[in-house]
Amino acid sequence: QAVQDVINQVLEKLEENQVPMPDYALKSSGAAVIHARTSPSFRNTKGKVFLHSLLVLDYMRSPDLLLEPENQPGNCWPFPGSQGHVVIKLPVPIIPRAVTMDHVSGTTFHGESISRAPKDFAVYGMKEEHEEQGTFLGQFTFLAALNPTQTFQLKEELSGFVNYLRLQVLSNWGHPDYTCLYRFRVHGDPPKDGGKVSV
Repeated sequence: QAVQDVINQVLEKLEENQVPMPDYALKSSGAAVIHARTSPSFRNTKGKVFLHSLLVLDYMRSPDLLLEPENQPGNCWPFPGSQGHVVIKLPVPIIPRAVTMDHVSGTTFHGESISRAPKDFAVYGMKEEHEEQGTFLGQFTFLAALNPTQTFQLKEELSGFVNYLRLQVLSNWGHPDYTCLYRFRVHGDPPKDGGKVSV
């Protein structure tokens, strides 16, 4: 238990120190999901809503939720299985330095929610939307049970700015049907003048 307390204190300190960095994956700042380059959403057929025998909602959430600051239980983007990806267009070109992965906080959904959380993931930077893979920026493990918000430092090998970031989820914590992603943040250095740069 003492070791767990130390780990929690370190993670809390990291969260305090790192998350105040600007988020370049906020929809309200101009970031956008490139749906054509993103995994399909998981369609929850058990969540259908009927009104007078007419189907009004076939319960399916959009990957745009990754770019929203609201982190309420269930307000996440599900994709089928344990592997999926999303491509995010950044509002300005940046040199990416870190990413922050969020899962739902609190203990309400804790048990089953953790099994749906991403586990291993990789991040790639891309200058053009149609790049096949992009430049590898790092692979990480999201310890959702330890802390719902974790920041990961990217590799420093990138020379130049990127316009897109690809998040590749490689596994989840055991849910057989789908994985659910909450907020995903991107941190980095924008152009010195704040404007567009040639890449």
